[in-house]
Amino acid sequence: MISVYCFKGVIEMIKRISLGLAMVILLLAGCSAGNESSESSKNEVASEDSYGGIGESENVADMDDAAGNEESAPLNPEERKVMYNALVTLEVDDIDSSIKEIEKTVTKEKGYVVEVNFSSNEEQDYGSVTLRIPTDSLTSFLDGVEEYSGKVTEKRVVGQDVTEEYVDLTSRLKAKRVVEERLLDLLSRAEQTEDLLKISNDLSIVQEEIEQVMGRMKYLDNKTEYAEVQIEFIDVSVNVQEVKGKEELKTGEKIKQTFAVSINSIVAFFSGLAVFLIGYSPILILLAIVGFLVFFLWRRRFRKSNSDLE
Repeated sequence: MISVYCFKGVIEMIKRISLGLAMVILLLAGCSAGNESSESSKNEVASEDSYGGIGESENVADMDDAAGNEESAPLNPEERKVMYNALVTLEVDDIDSSIKEIEKTVTKEKGYVVEVNFSSNEEQDYGSVTLRIPTDSLTSFLDGVEEYSGKVTEKRVVGQDVTEEYVDLTSRLKAKRVVEERLLDLLSRAEQTEDLLKISNDLSIVQEEIEQVMGRMKYLDNKTEYAEVQIEFIDVSVNVQEVKGKEELKTGEKIKQTFAVSINSIVAFFSGLAVFLIGYSPILILLAIVGFLVFFLWRRRFRKSNSDLE
C-alpha cells in the first residue's frame, strides 16, 4: 500500500511540474510577441514621424545631405573633363573657297559648323567660321589648317578643366536620386490627403533639381566632347579692276549725263552770280561811288601835274 501511495505522489508531482513549465513557456511567448508588436509599431511611427511634418524643405535637405554622405561619385582619375576653345587667324587668297574646304574637313571629322560670316566690298573680303570639332581630333585639325590656308598668323587654344564640377554634379545627382526614391516610398505609404500633398510638393522640387543637374551635366559633356574653334580670314589677294563689257560701258548715256552736268554747272554759276549781285547791290553801289570819287580825284590830280610840267 505504501508503495502505491508513493507512486501516486510521484505522478502527481510530475504533473504539477509539467503544468508549471507550460505556464512559464506561455508567459515567455506572450512577452516576446508583445515586444515584437511594440517594436513594429514604434518603427512605423518613427518612419512616419521622421519626415517631420512632410513638406518642409529642411527635411528634404537633411535627406539629401544624408544620401550624399552615404554615396559618393568619384570619376576615374585618368578621365579629365576639359573644355577647349581655339582661335585661328588665316591669310588666304580666296576666302570663299577656304570656307568651303573647311566645311568639308569638319564634316569629315564628324564635327559641325555653327556660324559662317562672309562679306565683300571693292577693297577687301572678310570672313569667319565658328565650328565644333571632336576634342580628340582638335590637334590634327589645327595642324591641317595650313594645308588650305596659306599662312597662319595666329593660333590660340585655351582649356578649362571642369572635372571637379562634374564630379560634384555626379555626386549630387546620385544623392537626389536616393531622396527621390525615399519620397516615392513615403508617397506610396501615405494615407492622409495633407501628407500626400506635402510629399508630392517635395517630390516635384527634388525632380526639378534632378533635371537641372542632368541638364548641366549634358552641357558639360557636350562642351568637353566637342571643342569650339573660331577661324578668321584675312584676304591678301590683289584686286585687279576688271574691264567692263560693252553692255556696261553705255558711252552715250555717260555723254548725256556729262553734258547735263555741265549745263547745270553753268546755270548754277549764273544763278549764284545773279543772287550775289542783287543781294549785295546796296554795298556794291556804295563801293562803286567811292571808287568813282577816288578815280576822279586821282585823274584830276594827274592832269594838273601834267599841265604844270608843260
